[in-house]
Amino acid sequence: MPTLKTSSLDRVITDKGEIIYSHEKSTLSWGAEPRYIKLYLDDILYLSDMPSRFSGVLFELLKYATYANEGMEIFVNASMKKRIMKKLGYQSVSPINNALSQLAKGKVLLHPDTGYYVLNPLFFGKGDWQDISKLRGELHVYYDEFKGRTFSGMLKQ
Repeated sequence: MPTLKTSSLDRVITDKGEIIYSHEKSTLSWGAEPRYIKLYLDDILYLSDMPSRFSGVLFELLKYATYANEGMEIFVNASMKKRIMKKLGYQSVSPINNALSQLAKGKVLLHPDTGYYVLNPLFFGKGDWQDISKLRGELHVYYDEFKGRTFSGMLKQ
């Protein structure tokens, strides 16, 4: 059953010098939230052909992600990399830089700009379904006996 949200809009319109007041009430359907189960980061990495050694970095990054109504964004700077480095017991930020690069290459994270990452909404959702669904497109997974798993899809812009 779809989740329905009601929104109201009050506006004043100037029409030939007259001020007209209008009140609109609309009901929007974002569709039903898809069924979900707990999924482990190692499994997301496996489905994206990423090594499981990136799961620690990914887990730490997820803590910094904004909610879907703000785009599920993660801003990564040198200070954050150092905190993650210490938390995971690394000697340098090189493993973190490598993980970021590979996670973006595997489309687990989207990387629109320097220091700016976005959680792939086909894998992650943080916040209300109506906000997540605005970010998602469609994901199709095809299984072929000879080719293996093939993914296709397009995110909403």
